[in-house]
Amino acid sequence: MGKFSRSWELVKQSFAILRSDKQLMLFPVLSAVSCFVVTAIITTGGAFLLLPARAAALAAGEQFHANQSPAFLLGMFTLYVVNYFVIVFFNVALVGVANSRLMGGTWTFRDGIKLAWERKGTILQWALVAATVGVILRTLEERMGLIGRIIMRIIGIAWTLACYFVVPVLAFEDLTPIDAVKRSAKLFRDTWGEKVVGGFSLSMVSLVLMLPGIGLVIAAAFLAGINGMLVGLLLMVLYFLLLAVFMSAVGGIFNAALYRYACFKQAPPAFSPELIASAWAPKS
Repeated sequence: MGKFSRSWELVKQSFAILRSDKQLMLFPVLSAVSCFVVTAIITTGGAFLLLPARAAALAAGEQFHANQSPAFLLGMFTLYVVNYFVIVFFNVALVGVANSRLMGGTWTFRDGIKLAWERKGTILQWALVAATVGVILRTLEERMGLIGRIIMRIIGIAWTLACYFVVPVLAFEDLTPIDAVKRSAKLFRDTWGEKVVGGFSLSMVSLVLMLPGIGLVIAAAFLAGINGMLVGLLLMVLYFLLLAVFMSAVGGIFNAALYRYACFKQAPPAFSPELIASAWAPKS
C-alpha cells in the first residue's frame, strides 16, 4: 500500500470515530478562536507599550527597530507560551475524549475540558519548555549559514518526532514536561525504531482535500467573472477553515490511537492493526 493510500485509509478510520462524536470538532474550533483572541490582545498591548520607544527614536532622528527591543522579544516569547498553552490545552482535552471513544467509553466535551484543566499546571510548564526550544531553534536557524540551517532543520525534525506523544502522555501520565518528552521519545523509539520513514502523511491528505476549494474559485471565475471569483474566494476560505478543523480533530484521534498502540501494542477496535503498525517503517 502506497503512502497516500495508507494515509487516506487512516483518515477514514479516524473519521469513523469523529462521525460518532462530532463534539470532538469543538476542541480545534475553540483552540483557534482562543489563539486568535490572545494573539490580538498581546500584539495590541505590545504595540502600545512600544509607542514611547518609537516616538523617542523618531524624535532623535533614528530608525526604530522593534524586533531588536527587549520588550518586543519578551512579548514574542509571551505570545509563543500563551499560544502553546492554548493549543496543548485543547489538544489534551481532544485526546482524552478521543481515547474514551476509541475504547467504547462515554466521555463528553466537558470531561475533556475537565481533564485538561486538571493538567493545566503541567501544560503551562510544557508550554514554557516548547516555546523556549522553538525560539532557540528558530534564532539559531536564522543566524546560521546554509549547512547550519540544514542541521537545525534535522534537529527540529528529531525534536518533533521525540515529542509526538507528548500530548497523550501529558493527558494520561502524571509526568513533568522533561519526563514527558523522554517518555514520548521512548514510546516512539521502542515501537517504530530510531530510523523512521514516514508511512503516513495527514498533510498530504489535507493538500488533496484542498483541491476542491481551489477548483471552486476557478469554476466561479470562469462562470461569473470577477464577482464570481470573489464569491468563490470567500467560499474557499470558509471551506479551508472547515477542513482545518476537520483535519485537526482527525489528527487528535489518530494521535490517541497511535499512543494506545505504542503503549499496549494493540490497535483500538476502530483501526486496522496493520495500518497502525506501518505508520512508520520499523527499525531494520
